[in-house]
Amino acid sequence: MSKNPDDDDYVRPIYRTSMGEIGIIAIAAICTLALALMMVLPSPFAKYERAQKQQALEAREKALAAPIPGGEVSVGIVPAPKR
Repeated sequence: MSKNPDDDDYVRPIYRTSMGEIGIIAIAAICTLALALMMVLPSPFAKYERAQKQQALEAREKALAAPIPGGEVSVGIVPAPKR
């Protein structure tokens, strides 16, 4: 009895692999590639956090460079008033 390609247990004569096995290998290769890319490429969240830190640093430097409202501030010891 000859098996035809429509049978469930049909095995391809080339390398004796079925389409399901080739599919499993393809999915495993895609998952491996995705994992390798996640490990190599920088995270988008890291880029976002780095940009936030840079923006906060620039805002702080701008605030420190701005003049103090209300004019000049001096600190000193005032002599005691004479009686």
